[in-house]
Amino acid sequence: MRSSSRTSGLVLFLLLALTNFVSAQQPSPPTSATDLRVLTVTIRNGAGNYVMGVPRDSFELTVEKERRPIEFFENADTPLSIGILIDTSGSMQLFENREIARPGPIGEAVSRFLELSNASNEYFLMAFDKTPRFLTDWTSGQALLTQKTDIARQGNDTSFYDACFAGVEKLQTSHYSKRVLILISDGVDNISRHTFKQLRELLKNSDVTIYGIGVIVPGDIGSSLGLEGSGIMMELAEISGGETFPSRVQKELRQAIESIAIQLRHQYRIGFVATGADPPNRWHRLKLKVTPSPNAPKQFSKLTVRTRQGYYTR
Repeated sequence: MRSSSRTSGLVLFLLLALTNFVSAQQPSPPTSATDLRVLTVTIRNGAGNYVMGVPRDSFELTVEKERRPIEFFENADTPLSIGILIDTSGSMQLFENREIARPGPIGEAVSRFLELSNASNEYFLMAFDKTPRFLTDWTSGQALLTQKTDIARQGNDTSFYDACFAGVEKLQTSHYSKRVLILISDGVDNISRHTFKQLRELLKNSDVTIYGIGVIVPGDIGSSLGLEGSGIMMELAEISGGETFPSRVQKELRQAIESIAIQLRHQYRIGFVATGADPPNRWHRLKLKVTPSPNAPKQFSKLTVRTRQGYYTR
C-alpha cells in the first residue's frame, strides 16, 4: 500500500510539473491587446503638401480632454487593404465605363490610382446600382491592371448604403490592418435596405477610412438632390478620418484619384490604449494635435491634422 501511494504521488507530481512547464511555454497575450486603438493620420502643411517625418513627441492625443500616451507609432509607406466601390446607376451615365482595362473616365481613373499606389497593396472591386455586386475578390494591383473587369450598368436605382455596408464587412477579411474604402458615386441612395444612420454607426464602430469622389452630374449642381449626395459623402469621410473630392469633369476625377493615392502613401499610424473602465458602446470623442519643435524644417509650418472623430468602447 505504501509503495502504491508513493508511486501515485510521484505520478501526480510529474503531471503537475509537466502542466506547469507547458503553460510556461505558451505566449501570454498582451494585457491591453484588445484595448489598443490605431488611428490613421494625415498631415498637411500650409502649402497643402502631405508631410512625413514629424517625430512622435510632436503628437498630443486627448480623449474627452484627457491626455493619452501614444503606445504605437508608425511613419512609413506600408501596404494596405482597399475596396473600390463604383456607382453604375443611371445618374452616373456621364462617367459610364464598361471595363477597367479599357479607356474611359472611371476605368482610367482606377488604373491611374493602381499605378501610383504601393505595389504590395491588396484590393477588391465592387460595382453597385440596384444591388451591390463584387467584381473581384482580394487581388493585387497588377492583376487588376491586366484583367478586364466588367462594370456595365445593370439598373437605374442606387443601393449606395447597402454597397458601403458590404464593403466595410468585406474589409474585415483583409490581410492588412490599415483599411480603406474608396467610393466613386454621387452619394444618392433610393433603394437600400440599410439607412444612413445605420451606416454612420457602422463606420464609427469600425477602423475603416472612407474616401469619396463625389461625381456631380451637371443637372444636379446646386439642386437639393445633388447637395444631399455631396453632404452624405462628406459626413461619412469626416467620421472615419478620410476626405471627399468633388468631380464634375474627367480632369477633376483624375486629380481626385491621384490625390487619394498620394495621400495614402503619406500617412501615420498612431496607437493608444482605450480605457477599460467605461461601459460598452460609449462614444468617446478624440482630438489629435501636432506641435513641431521650434527648429523644425520649414515644411513643418502651419500643419493641419486629420483623423477619425472618435471611437466606441467595446
